[in-house]
Amino acid sequence: MNPGGKKLLLIGIDQAIPYLINRFLEQKAIPNIANLCENGVLAEGYSSAPCDTPTNWTTIATGATTASHGVTSFYMHLRDEPLDLGARLRSRTQLSRYCQAEFIWDVAERRNLIPFVINYPSGWPGSFKKGVMSLFTWMVPESYQRMITPSKSYKFNKKSKNDSIRIIDDGDNLKIDIIIKGKNILNPLTQEVYVSSNIGGKILLKVNEVQQIIKEMEWSSWFKVNINTTNGFLPCLYRIKIIDLNDETITLKRSAVYNTKGWTNPESFGEKLIKNVFEYDFPQEHDVEFMINEEISSYLISARNESLMLAEAIKYAKRYLNWEVCYFHYHPLDSVNHDSLAYLHKESPLYTEEKAKKTFNNVETAYKIVDELVGNLINSCVGKDTIVVFISDHGAVPIWKIVNIPLYFMKSGLTKYNWNEFEKKYVIDWNKSTAFPYMEPPFVWVNLKGRDLHGIVKSSEYEEIRDLIIETLYNLKDPNTNERIIELALRKEEAGYLGLNGERIGDVVYFLKPPYGIFDGNLGKLDASSMTKSEYNRPEVDMARSFFGAHAYYLPSTKFGNYSVSIPFIISGPGIKKGIKLDDIVNLVDVAPTLSYLLNIPNPKNSEGRILYEMME
Repeated sequence: MNPGGKKLLLIGIDQAIPYLINRFLEQKAIPNIANLCENGVLAEGYSSAPCDTPTNWTTIATGATTASHGVTSFYMHLRDEPLDLGARLRSRTQLSRYCQAEFIWDVAERRNLIPFVINYPSGWPGSFKKGVMSLFTWMVPESYQRMITPSKSYKFNKKSKNDSIRIIDDGDNLKIDIIIKGKNILNPLTQEVYVSSNIGGKILLKVNEVQQIIKEMEWSSWFKVNINTTNGFLPCLYRIKIIDLNDETITLKRSAVYNTKGWTNPESFGEKLIKNVFEYDFPQEHDVEFMINEEISSYLISARNESLMLAEAIKYAKRYLNWEVCYFHYHPLDSVNHDSLAYLHKESPLYTEEKAKKTFNNVETAYKIVDELVGNLINSCVGKDTIVVFISDHGAVPIWKIVNIPLYFMKSGLTKYNWNEFEKKYVIDWNKSTAFPYMEPPFVWVNLKGRDLHGIVKSSEYEEIRDLIIETLYNLKDPNTNERIIELALRKEEAGYLGLNGERIGDVVYFLKPPYGIFDGNLGKLDASSMTKSEYNRPEVDMARSFFGAHAYYLPSTKFGNYSVSIPFIISGPGIKKGIKLDDIVNLVDVAPTLSYLLNIPNPKNSEGRILYEMME
């Protein structure tokens, strides 16, 4: 029984930016989000450092700082592991066993609230007894891909000399072979399909001895098949639509082939989502003006389809589970900002009025897609007893310069590399390296004897090396402008006010100044333990080629022009004030304790935030 009678829908939008939310609110471009603000409270919030995706979705769901929950960006160093191992194991931070704090949805389930968590970058695989956790389109380690191979159209002909597309007529049925293959499929699979149209204008379809009667242009029911993939044999589903059937040819479409295993918990819910949500034929009323009249990036069309399907999954789960607490995350805004922000900032060398106009149209469309998602869910899943939260994990600022952190450490003598002829790379020499820089998260580890596998720094030298690391960081300057690159560098125990004093936090923590960033599209370059010749010979500072907006390297309070790393936070529902915009900054650690209070459940263990009473009636 629900102890407080209230329900919760948390709408997680990755990398939403307060300036853009406020601008589109003023322009009346996002009416559903505007309605949330009119009936609730709008505030600006600060992330937990480092301001990255797994870190802050975990903070939102636990109320714990980074030091407490231990989810340090996509990468994480654990005690007793080699210093460079964590820099190669991307995304394991999103697995529940690496989180050291309790999730609010686990508390909710113990208090008899049914949770549904979908597409969320933290807490997988969960341990619900009545609730469900699903990865949906968001993948993490130790899970299996949802889609094995995408949809495909086929055309068969009786006269074809190609066996793979020839129709065999046995007098009663037409036989064709559908070959299912893809990069994740080890052995292409042939499906024998028999087609007959002699049943009152309907089509008899038989696949693997399973018969169905369908109409032309109508999807069949789902066919089950086991496919040998890179993850072993997986139970899969697909269906067929006959596009055209005549005396000589058959044209059909096969849906995407979906695996039912390893991306929902319990696994049985994966098959339900596939059969009730995937390949969904969205009704015509979903077509809206902004998708028809504007010339937009093809990526945004895909992003909108994802938002529609995600909404259908949440609505289906509402009908099937009758969830009372739903947390989800939608990621495409993150990609839009990474690709766009430098084109919108007038100080950027990439800025032109023409580029800015085209880019801004795409950004506005992305926010309208988010607004449509909000309206879709509010109209279908929200009642008078439902608290609705619209929140992000971090914002972003424009960047256009990439910093070669390992090069500065080499020049200072903190890190040494040797050429490895076998690997054709420069490889770190642990016997001569006193420090190892991480870049995501922006930490530096001292190669400490007695603690680290290859440690050479004596405990008596520890503070001296940390002084040298901090001095090196503050001496990082752009050789072209002589501008200082580092905003702040400090010992981890001095970073307690940022929630960064813990075992998984580097010995030194640092933050960059925009427009400087580190990542430019190549994940391999985030591992400083080895470098190719071209990486080794890169300049200290280079122009970005792929990424033009960033967030993980900056203080939570960083602003650059109109843009900021801070986040929008909107809450509405029973017990919440209406039409209020807070002047004071809130923190993401405050979200879980505030929602726990509203739901009348205990705070999650390790929760460190406060209850936001100023938002309540």
